[in-house]
Amino acid sequence: MDKARKAAEYFSKLPGIGPRQARRLVYFLAGQEKRFLDGLAEVIGTLKEELSECGSCHRFFEGKGKRCDICESPSTDHSTMLVLEKDVDFENVRKLGVYHGRYFILGGLLPILEKNPTEKIRIRELVAETGKQIQKGLKEIIIALSVNPEGENTAQYVTKTLELLKEKHGLKLTLLGRGLSTGTELEYSDEDTLRNALKHRG
Repeated sequence: MDKARKAAEYFSKLPGIGPRQARRLVYFLAGQEKRFLDGLAEVIGTLKEELSECGSCHRFFEGKGKRCDICESPSTDHSTMLVLEKDVDFENVRKLGVYHGRYFILGGLLPILEKNPTEKIRIRELVAETGKQIQKGLKEIIIALSVNPEGENTAQYVTKTLELLKEKHGLKLTLLGRGLSTGTELEYSDEDTLRNALKHRG
């Protein structure tokens, strides 16, 4: 069972997967045909080759290059930037079709009493990117994080960190409207709720 235990250890490192779910995945895969397993292994093995991380917004996109199509597109509204926790949140917002500005992926949230915030999220990168985009017409940053203790703690930290840029350049910092219920992760918000939260931000 060494192989099964090792596989479970890998699965348990995935977001939202605990030891029990990891073991279930191992036994599920053990019952599949070899063709299925080979196909899965091939897809996983080529992820790094097929996906690139945008040097501006830090989201993953298919293809090669330093910047994604949204950051490069002249049709993107460069006056706004939506700050999100992760790529799945980006996908949820993007499919709504109601927001047409820039994005920035923080890469995580800050637990309460976190002592090393710069190691948990891309706060230095956000400050640098904000400075660059201000020169290109950035007027508003929308902080769109989950409505839970970690999300609110992160939003406060981001707001405080951007305070100097806000005062110096008249940058507007807004939060999602309270259409989102307390304790809600952005990833699991329905489309109408998310659309209204964006509309009534402040």
